Amino acid sequence: MHDHDHHSLKNHSPPHTRKNAHDQEFRLYVIFFALSLFAGIVEIVVKYLISNSVSLFGDGTHGINDGLSYLLLALVLVFSGYCPKWELTFTKIGVWLSFLLLFFGDYLVFSEAIERYFVPEEIHGWWTLSTVAFSFGLNLFVVWMIGKTKKEERNIRHDSVFFHALSDLWVSVGVILSAFIISVTGWYAADWIMAFVIAFYLLFLLCVLAIRIVRGNWKIGHDHSHGEDGEEHEHHHHHDTEEN
Repeated sequence: MHDHDHHSLKNHSPPHTRKNAHDQEFRLYVIFFALSLFAGIVEIVVKYLISNSVSLFGDGTHGINDGLSYLLLALVLVFSGYCPKWELTFTKIGVWLSFLLLFFGDYLVFSEAIERYFVPEEIHGWWTLSTVAFSFGLNLFVVWMIGKTKKEERNIRHDSVFFHALSDLWVSVGVILSAFIISVTGWYAADWIMAFVIAFYLLFLLCVLAIRIVRGNWKIGHDHSHGEDGEEHEHHHHHDTEEN
């Protein structure tokens, strides 16, 4: 019976522990949503009012998409709190919707890049550089915060968030590079070239994310043991009862 109790404690987190983990995860998603949405909106506003950079538009669009993805996952936790048994279903819906958001954002970047290729315009490189540097700083903070999550607390939602945040960080690096080239050399073509690079990079991410979603380990809880382990727990309980 001692072994039975140990198995139960090991594989099933107390309800309050699970709720605290969910609350912490929810707060992080809300913070990430606010930061990403703010950075993305600032980039797009600067693009249309001052810099005229389509690569900056691509970074801003990707940032807004990521922010909406974080909001989706936060809502997943809210809905799961009212109906815990549907948490896996809610999580799958949230992750797939974040995939569709990324797809829509990639379409917008491709459209802007193609239009700029046929209709070249002047780019304000230093405005682009300073704006995307600000966005990069916020993205770096998000990646750092996600990386602090304990391994035992990580699940498919965490993997999706980290994937989005890291991709946004690399996109910002690309825009910084093109903005620097424009600022130093005045070669405006670097902007739409980088926009195409971003668009194809996002397309690659879509393929990778789809594979991860399909083949991923759909761990959603913070004990990861409510399925097969639960059945094994019941089997051990029955076995112990028969022996007694």
